[in-house]
Amino acid sequence: MAKRIFLALLVLTLAAGGAFAQVSIGIGGDFAVSWDSITTTNGGSTYEMLYTRSGGGFYAFFDATYVEVDVGMLFGSQKYKYSWSSGSLEYDQGTRSYLTLGLFGKYPIDLGGFTLFPMLGIQYDLGLSAKDTNGKDIEFKDPSMADTLNRLWIKLGVGADINLGDSIYLRPSLLYGINFGTKVNNDTVKAGTNTTGLYHGLDIRAALGFRF
Repeated sequence: MAKRIFLALLVLTLAAGGAFAQVSIGIGGDFAVSWDSITTTNGGSTYEMLYTRSGGGFYAFFDATYVEVDVGMLFGSQKYKYSWSSGSLEYDQGTRSYLTLGLFGKYPIDLGGFTLFPMLGIQYDLGLSAKDTNGKDIEFKDPSMADTLNRLWIKLGVGADINLGDSIYLRPSLLYGINFGTKVNNDTVKAGTNTTGLYHGLDIRAALGFRF
């Protein structure tokens, strides 16, 4: 369902973006960190499961003035921490990789030598692989890899286009996002009593763009 929604929005946005004359493409790098926190309160005590993913990757973008469409890859490590009132346990859970698909609306503000723009949009993370701490593939059966890794984000932030020439520019951007959790996350929350989930993350990106 999430992929169908993304594709429908992509088609509509590209159709609208065709009305804008300024078109550019680019490629860049992305440092990303995210946190999945599931908290249970029971008898006055609080228990938390925290999954932290951090790493980097690359992405390519298509820009049509008020629209940015991204396709990228992310690679990184995942750590797990279980906390309760009297202590905690931490584990390294190996590495994860994702294909990312992003669709953002943006409003450019010309400030002379550069353009500043707020951004708001969605991103879908499609899990491609998971490896344990020994570098071996983790086998997924029930739940599947999609149920364990895939997630839909809403992200907002700010970016800038810094002119390096008539047709080339540097695009740094910063995004904060909240996602709807994986199916495994949501099933865990539903199965618990007094259990809540919070899933969020941060992207720091820099890209080189080329205008047509």
